[in-house]
Order: sequence, then structure tokens, then C-alpha cells
Amino acid sequence: MQRIYIAGCGGMLGEAFYKVFGTEFELKCSDIDVNEPWLSHLDFRDFDSYRNDVKTFNPDYLFHLGAHTDLEFCELNADDAYATNTLAVENAVFIADDLDIPLLYISTAGIFDGTKDVYDDWDRPNPLGHYARSKYAGEIFVQGNSRPHLICRAGWMMGGGPKRTKSSSRRS
Repeated sequence: MQRIYIAGCGGMLGEAFYKVFGTEFELKCSDIDVNEPWLSHLDFRDFDSYRNDVKTFNPDYLFHLGAHTDLEFCELNADDAYATNTLAVENAVFIADDLDIPLLYISTAGIFDGTKDVYDDWDRPNPLGHYARSKYAGEIFVQGNSRPHLICRAGWMMGGGPKRTKSSSRRS
């Protein structure tokens, strides 16, 4: 059975990944907020801890989902936003490349400025604010440095119930 390490798995998106991939893959799911029994604690901003946890699990894929997603928090705490949304993604790239495994990075449709109703892959990003800029910087690093990778730009997520409201919290 193939193995997937999912970092930043404590929010709505992480729970969906856990449910979808957990039936066909062996998963190791981590988050800084351990709010489910299937999660283990990890602050993926700590490179050595991140690398050791992933290497110990020895996955076939690394999924990096987590980020600070609260726009206001990111504007007020720019250094923390970049440490979480950019530098931690660099950690994921180095780890995936070291293990020679594919990386899935979840970015955001928020890298566009909103001047159009519909965007496609050929539109030039124009990120506004620290959240969007920090996520786009992560994209650029993945594109330029990760061998096999996939970048997905998620849009607004809703649902999940009272236990899964992290799409509007400080970190998901």
C-alpha cells in the first residue's frame, strides 16, 4: 500500500483529504493543532522536525496543505504569514526532493487580484496582501525547485461544521 504524508491536515481540507485518501493509502497526518485522534503534532515551520517526521514515515508522496489563511491575521503578522506560507513550503520542497517523491502544494486562487470574473492557468497572478503574496511565493519556489510536483489553487471553502472552521482561522 502506498503512503502519503499530509502536513497541515487539521482543517476542513485536511479532513476531506483524510476521508478520500485514507481508504486506499496509508496516511500520516500532522498539524500544529491536534484536534482529531488521527492527527499527530507537527509545526512544519521547524525544518528538522518536519524532515525527521516525514523521513521516519517514508512516504511515497508529500502533501503540504497547511497555511495561515486568515487575511487579517496575515496583514497584521506578516513575518508569521511568510514563515508559515512560504518558508514552510520551502521545507516541504527540500524534504520531497531529498526523498525523491512528488509534492502536492495547496495554494490559493487568491493570488489573483479579482479584476476578472474567471481566471485560467495563463492569467498572470497579481497577489494583493501578505496572505496572497506569501502563498504565491510558495508557488514560485515549488515551480522552480521541486522535481515532481503539483500545485492546486483552492478557492473559498465552506462547510465542515463546528469542528472544522479552520478555513477562516489563523492556520489550517
